[in-house]
Amino acid sequence: MKKLFQIMLVACLMVLGTQAAFANSDKATVQEGADLTAVRSMAVASPLYMQVDETAPDKAMLTKILYDASHVATKYTVVSYDTMARHLKDDKKIDLAGMGRHQAAKAFKDNLAGYADSYVVLTVANNSKVIFFFDVYKTGTNQLLFSYQIQANSSEKNTVVGYTTLCEQFYKHYERALTAQEKQTKKK
Repeated sequence: MKKLFQIMLVACLMVLGTQAAFANSDKATVQEGADLTAVRSMAVASPLYMQVDETAPDKAMLTKILYDASHVATKYTVVSYDTMARHLKDDKKIDLAGMGRHQAAKAFKDNLAGYADSYVVLTVANNSKVIFFFDVYKTGTNQLLFSYQIQANSSEKNTVVGYTTLCEQFYKHYERALTAQEKQTKKK
């Protein structure tokens, strides 16, 4: 009986140790004074990203991944970059595709009011490990509301599946922060 208990204990420690070894490192920050409860819609901005690995998605695919991963969001609506670009072109005659990267980013930020409450900008650092930085800004004022950083494991490949997982984690953490702020507001 004692031997069986020791074997079970070692097995449990191995399972728990394996899960901890493969967990992504992340950090979420709600800016002081930020009201996440006012966000009912979030637009996806064009990511700040350079493809360095052949197996990694290109920028257009990463933009699509960032939007598609929003299926885990339930408390707010996410609007794709392509939809926003189409609205800006139709309504305000602003062609984001025809502009340079910096001009398009500025035009996107400056003309987003009325279409979404906030927008998310993804910045990707691809060194030895992939690190995603998500920053959520309030439309109109461009006030930073929420930041989320997640670092992929060294064993995780630079693929669509890996990038989708990282993006889904952002939406889940944002929603947790939003829910926590709603609960805190109800207590007051």
